[in-house]
Amino acid sequence: MGAAEESPAGPAVGREQATAAGRPGGPSAEESIRRSRRGDRPGVRDLLRAAAEDVSPLSGTGAGEHDPGLLLALARVGGTPCVVLGHDRAARHGDAAPDGPGGGQPLGPAGLRTARRGMRIAAELGLPLLTVVDTAGAALSREAEEGGLAGEIARCLADMVTLPAPTLCLLLGQGAGGAALALLPADRVLAARHAWLSPLPPEGASAILYRTTERAYEIADRQGVRSADLLAHGIVDRIVEEGAEDAGAGAEGAAYDSLLARLGDTLGAELAALRAQDQDERLAARRARHRRIGLPR
Repeated sequence: MGAAEESPAGPAVGREQATAAGRPGGPSAEESIRRSRRGDRPGVRDLLRAAAEDVSPLSGTGAGEHDPGLLLALARVGGTPCVVLGHDRAARHGDAAPDGPGGGQPLGPAGLRTARRGMRIAAELGLPLLTVVDTAGAALSREAEEGGLAGEIARCLADMVTLPAPTLCLLLGQGAGGAALALLPADRVLAARHAWLSPLPPEGASAILYRTTERAYEIADRQGVRSADLLAHGIVDRIVEEGAEDAGAGAEGAAYDSLLARLGDTLGAELAALRAQDQDERLAARRARHRRIGLPR
């Protein structure tokens, strides 16, 4: 389904209005990144409370490992039973700045092995898989590397692309690094308006290029990390609007409730539509989709 076509839950946000420079319109990269890092922004647990029923949390990899950065559960979203995998922004380091690049729990190899367990459960039960991306990045430590972090990212990517179950990805907030990319290659990808995706956190990319983090937002803008850019390049299929009021002072709770309700309705319709598709056609479309990413459109 193209970016400007209608989706099962109604018309998708089509190609963005072009700016004078020929790029899609919408909020700047800096605005979206800052909003995605707000300490009060809802995460996967808030989404499940607002939009899911019959939630049954599952713990760990099944082999004695546990990573607080990843939530795994069975749930019913919009009436459709599914397996949910989500980066858990509530599992935050106590010393991390809520609006800084270190905010949120980094995902280690055990979290990715938990994710792969969830993928296996979806395949075995014949249930759709919903992944929720909201991460400041993978763990940057000697222990994570020795624990097989890079290999687990690669295996997650391979499992997501080849999984027989229907797959739906929601970019809910931050989408930094391999921890985000590992849960991305789904049949359909949705994004909240202020969600974003980058192979590196903007601060890391700025430090590599300029030996300073002060040009992070400039780099992010050039990378095209915004939801509008992702839609224009075919990485995202649909944007769920947040509304200007969703970051307004004094009304955050009600505004975020409205966002979560919209996400719940959209996810439910998308999951039901994916489950109704012919499996062979769906898998062929998924392979074609990911072969096209990065090619001229």
